[in-house]
Amino acid sequence: MVGGAVATAAVAGGATMYEANRSHRSGADSSADLIFTGGPVVTVAPGAPEVEALAVTRGRISAIGTSAEVMALRGTATQVVHLNGRALLPAFVEPHSHPTEIAEALAPPAVDVRPFTVPTGAGVMRKLTDTVAVTPPGEPILLYGIDELLQPDLELPTAQRLDVLAPKNPVVLVANSGHAAYGNTAAFAAAGISKDTPNPEGAQFVHGPDGELTGEVLEAAAVLALTAPFGKRVQAKMADNVRWAYAQLAAAGIATTSEHAHSAEFTHLFDTLASEPNCKLRVRAYEMGAPHLADDKGHRPGERPGGDKLFAQIGMKLWADGSPWQGNIDTTFPYLTDPATARMGLGPHHHGGMNYTPQQLTQLAEAFAGQGWQLSCHVHGDAAIDIVLDAYEKAMSGRSGDHRLRLEHCGAMRPDQFDRANRLGATVSLFMEHLYYWGDVLIDDLFGPDKGAQWMSAKSALDAGLRISFHNDGIVTPPDPIGNIATAVTRAAKGSGRILAPEQRIDIDAAIKAQTLDAAWQLYLDHEVGSLEKGKYADLVMLSANPRTTPPTKLRDLTVEATYLMGRQTYRNDSH
Repeated sequence: MVGGAVATAAVAGGATMYEANRSHRSGADSSADLIFTGGPVVTVAPGAPEVEALAVTRGRISAIGTSAEVMALRGTATQVVHLNGRALLPAFVEPHSHPTEIAEALAPPAVDVRPFTVPTGAGVMRKLTDTVAVTPPGEPILLYGIDELLQPDLELPTAQRLDVLAPKNPVVLVANSGHAAYGNTAAFAAAGISKDTPNPEGAQFVHGPDGELTGEVLEAAAVLALTAPFGKRVQAKMADNVRWAYAQLAAAGIATTSEHAHSAEFTHLFDTLASEPNCKLRVRAYEMGAPHLADDKGHRPGERPGGDKLFAQIGMKLWADGSPWQGNIDTTFPYLTDPATARMGLGPHHHGGMNYTPQQLTQLAEAFAGQGWQLSCHVHGDAAIDIVLDAYEKAMSGRSGDHRLRLEHCGAMRPDQFDRANRLGATVSLFMEHLYYWGDVLIDDLFGPDKGAQWMSAKSALDAGLRISFHNDGIVTPPDPIGNIATAVTRAAKGSGRILAPEQRIDIDAAIKAQTLDAAWQLYLDHEVGSLEKGKYADLVMLSANPRTTPPTKLRDLTVEATYLMGRQTYRNDSH
């Protein structure tokens, strides 16, 4: 992984991929800083899906076209990057991420127990006992990523069981969904949570029949309260951890991302990182939509930032319901009644519910829309989606302008709801990798073939006229835009290889656009990034091959070779 100044090298089979003359350019020199040639340049622009070459001057795209046309801009200081058959695309845009959560939950020395890292429940417990054995008494321990559906032998921890396993340390295990966590008695004490502590709005400290805390908490506000002492522990190295998170995203080919649960306490940190000359990402933030902010008449956005500003808050984040893996999404149809849902603690014919009442959600949406913010709402269940669309319709009543209302994840969204979203001027960001990692779970364990297979209906969204995007949601799955594109094109589940609702597959160009130009559009950046057009910022990703000509079943084999932010290399694949 290499960041820093303009591309130092990109390696192909041991040979350098560019020629460089290190002589200085004069201020009057109109030659390009960088020229890419020798492979397909996928523009994601109308009229010219592929060209032969691209030039970059002072961080912006200065020419695209034939190799001869672009090479005419070569000067004595121009670096020529020979693609050698590799493909150049717009850098990926991750429109729904959580860099601070990546920093807190996954950066070393955090304990990553997500199913992608630790595939069994027994492995999770071994990780916990091994960590306890080497941790001094009193020092808190946090494990991130347990998943009882993908780690089916996992027994959900209780405070009592964790007290036995870790009698001298506060311990918290956070669910991979991010919507639940489990702590021992010492963890609740460290967080100042007792059986008499009131539930945060939209969240829950779970009590047993005896009124005592069970050790489980549900939804973001409660999870944040339980893990607050752990957050304080990492504050001293938070800047380094966030830089590490930025590097993970840049390595996935991402140049622009979002912080989708922003808190004002992190604004200074983000501003500091944005001012560093080797900053790897452009970040757009959505602040958590707390009621006290809705009541603050001075809580308003400034002028919408341009792409040269590497950090800015542009919106407010709301939550309608929870996670399908926790059993708390609001649907018109029930969960299955089977051993998997019984293990989750769900009763027969279970329906999830809302985190806020429809009235509360509408009040928040109206308040933040009135302040001038873009709205973004986490929602999965079809019943909850109706409520969010109702809230958006009321919030936008009488308002003009380009609001780009966002619905996030949208697991069970129906075709008629996509149509209604389009009429309201709304847009959706789909968590496509649900199908890849949890596709079998959706059908076999949770919802059955009729409802489960229709999860993340990208084709219906496009047919409704929506501009859609894909995301990986920070810590929930590894950052993998290429994987998102592959899933949208194939809809293949990782475990069985079954195809979920093949009629919902989309073509490769639409999938690439959802991870580049239309994702940039959702962040109000499409006029500056997201496609390779003259005058736009040179946010670029170099892939091992052209996804437009790669067989769909081989798309996941593509690798990111290099990433550029405004013409400056932020990642290089040194594995060759």
